[in-house]
Amino acid sequence: MELTARQAECLQVMETQQFVSLTTLDLDGCPSTRAMLNLRNRELYPHLVALYAEEPNPLTVYLTTNRSSAKLGGIGRDPQACLYYCEQERFHGVTLQGRVEIVTDNNLRHRAWQKGWEIYYPAGDDDYTLLRFVPDRLKIYSNFSVATEKL
Repeated sequence: MELTARQAECLQVMETQQFVSLTTLDLDGCPSTRAMLNLRNRELYPHLVALYAEEPNPLTVYLTTNRSSAKLGGIGRDPQACLYYCEQERFHGVTLQGRVEIVTDNNLRHRAWQKGWEIYYPAGDDDYTLLRFVPDRLKIYSNFSVATEKL
């Protein structure tokens, strides 16, 4: 799939940042934002590059969380979500809006697993949850302007 200029710019930011902010709606319908490991970072997670290449939407993002996390209840109630990536030194940001789902395919979950994540998931596979975020809109904040694009 050929990327637009905005999509390519978005992907460049996504693939270089260490963290991403995820916003979902909690069980009361209030926005809740938290920092997450950025699994789109090519340097930190090179084993995921092939997984992302299989996705029909080139801006799809995988995230991980604990099965006991409160965010899963909110996602089950309302899958709308937002991701925000920021290059602070350039005052450059990317927002993706879309839907997040809980991945139930065990093969996909195991392919995404990273050695060392035992620190986050001491109960192992019983507590590890993989999420797939599929965006339908992007916003790029750069040079004091905002550009938007529907995907």
